[in-house]
Amino acid sequence: MSNWQIAQHRVAIAGRVIDGGTAKPITDAVVLLSKMPAVFEQKIAMSSLVYGKRWKAMQQRLDRTRSREDGLFYFLDLPDGIYNLSASIPSYGNRYGNAQQPAVVSRNKKGEGKITFVNLTLPPTAVSGKITGPGHKTGVVLAEVRVKGSGERTFSNEEGQYTVAGIEPGKRVLLVSAQGYRPQSQPVTLGDAGTSQTLNFSLTRESG
Repeated sequence: MSNWQIAQHRVAIAGRVIDGGTAKPITDAVVLLSKMPAVFEQKIAMSSLVYGKRWKAMQQRLDRTRSREDGLFYFLDLPDGIYNLSASIPSYGNRYGNAQQPAVVSRNKKGEGKITFVNLTLPPTAVSGKITGPGHKTGVVLAEVRVKGSGERTFSNEEGQYTVAGIEPGKRVLLVSAQGYRPQSQPVTLGDAGTSQTLNFSLTRESG
C-alpha cells in the first residue's frame, strides 16, 4: 500500500454509541457531523450537488454514518479543525434522547494525526424508583415492573430499586407484581425523549 493510499484513508474520528441506561452498545444509531471547519463544509456542499436528490436519503455520507453491531462508528480523511458530533436513533422513535460531543482533529508537524475517540451516550426515556412492602422496607426483591400495553419490563434488585428504560414518552401505566403481595398500578407521564421520572411503590400483603 502506498503512502498516498494511507493518507487518503486515515480514520480521523472514531467512537461508540452507548445506551445510557445499560451501558451496552447501540446498533444503527445515526451519527452526524453537525459542526465542521469551513473547508469541509465546502466539500460537503460539492458532494450534495453531485448526488442531487439522493443526498438526503443516503445513510453513509462524508458527514453521516451509522453505528455497527458493537456500537462503533468512524469518519475518514477529515481536515484539521473543531467538529461537533450528534447521535440519535430514529428507528426507536422517542425511546432515546440525542447526544452531542465535540471533537478536535489535528496533526503534528510531520503530518501525522492521532485518532480522536468519542463516546456518544444516548439517554433512554425511563422510569425508576423503589418498591417496598411490609417486612421488606429495605426493598422488595424480584418484583416485576412492566409497562401496561407494551413489552418493556424489568425486575427490582436486592434493594428494591428498578429502572424501566426505552419507553415511548406520553401517559403510561406501570404494573408491579411480587410473590405474596397484591398487584399495584400507577400512572406516570413521560415528557421529552431521553427524560426520566421517579415512581415509588409501597405494596401490601395478600390477605390470607
